[in-house]
Amino acid sequence: MIWLFAGLVAATALVLCWRSLVRRSRFARAPAPRREREEREEGTVETVEFPATDGTRLEGWLFLPRAPRAPLVVMAPGLTGTKDGHLEPFAWRFVRRGMAVLLFDYRCFGGSDGEPRHWADPARHREDYESALRFARGPLASDGRVDAGRIALWGSSFSGGTALVTAARDAGIRAVVAQAPFLETPPGQEPSGLSLLRYMLWTTLDLSRLLPPIYVPVFGRPGEWAFATSVESPRRGDPQDPAAPLFWRTLPQPPRGGWENKMLARMLATFDAFRPMDAAAEVRCPVLLVAAARDDLVPSAFVERAHRAIRSAEKRLDVLPCGHFDLYVGPFFARNAGSQADFLARQLGAGP
Repeated sequence: MIWLFAGLVAATALVLCWRSLVRRSRFARAPAPRREREEREEGTVETVEFPATDGTRLEGWLFLPRAPRAPLVVMAPGLTGTKDGHLEPFAWRFVRRGMAVLLFDYRCFGGSDGEPRHWADPARHREDYESALRFARGPLASDGRVDAGRIALWGSSFSGGTALVTAARDAGIRAVVAQAPFLETPPGQEPSGLSLLRYMLWTTLDLSRLLPPIYVPVFGRPGEWAFATSVESPRRGDPQDPAAPLFWRTLPQPPRGGWENKMLARMLATFDAFRPMDAAAEVRCPVLLVAAARDDLVPSAFVERAHRAIRSAEKRLDVLPCGHFDLYVGPFFARNAGSQADFLARQLGAGP
C-alpha cells in the first residue's frame, strides 16, 4: 500500500512538472509586418532579406545615404534583442555621415524566421554576421548600393563580443565598434547553489529534445532567478517596470516578433566556451571599444583588458560615466553615437 501511494505521488509530481514545462514553452510568434520603404532627408530605409547558412530567412533593414557605393556598417542586436530596440537611432546617425547600414535580426528573433524562438547561440550568431557579410559583398555590392571593400562591424553587449570574434576571422573587415561588449562571464553573474542546479536541470531537459522547448528568464533584478541580473534591469516579470531605466520604459510596444524576456535553456550548455576576450588579440583592424563605468553586466575593467590585448595599430577606448543601458538612450546617447560615427567615418573614408 505504501508503494502504491508513493507511486501516485511520483506520478502526480511528474504530471505537474510536465504541465509547468509545457506552459513555459508557449511562445507565440507575433506577426512582423514588412517595413515599407521610407524616405528621409538624409537617406532611405527599406526591408531586405537574405539566407542564413541553413537557408533560414533573415530580415534586415538597409539604410542608405544619398550617395552610391557607400561604405557599410553591419549591425546586430545584443542578447535576445531585436533590431527595433533602440538601434535605429545609431543607424541614422551613421547615415548622416555618409555610411550605409545593414541592421539585421538573428535567426529565431524579431522579423527573421527560425524555430524555436529566442534560440540564442554564439556560434549561430557569428554565422548570421557572416551571412550578412556575404549578402553585402554579393547582391548589395553588385548593384552599386554599397562598397564591398569598406565594411565595418558594429555590436553591443553580446553582439559586441560576436563582432570582435567575427572580425578576428575575416581579414576584409575595415573597422569594429564594440559597445559594452560581452567578453567573458563576470564573477558576479556566475550562478551557484540552487540556481546552478536549476539551470543544469532545465538545460539538460531542453537538450534532450524530448520535451517542448524549455526557456529560462534572461533579465532580472539582483536576487531574482534570471540569466543576467542587474540593478539596471526591470523586474523579471515586468519589462515596463516604472523603476527601470529609460531604455526599458521606451522600448517599442508591442515588440517586433513577439519578444519575451526568455531564451532557450540549451544555450547555457555551451555558453562558457564563448570567450571573445580570447579573440581580442587576433583582431587586426581598427577598433573602438565603448565601456560604461557603472556597468554591472559588462564591467569596464573587462573592456579595458580587451583594449590592452588588441594588437591593432589603431585602437581606442571610450569610457562613459553611465550604466550599460544608458549608452542607448538619454543624455549619453548623443555623445556615444557621435563619437562612434566620427570613428567609423574616418576608418571607412565616408563623405560628410
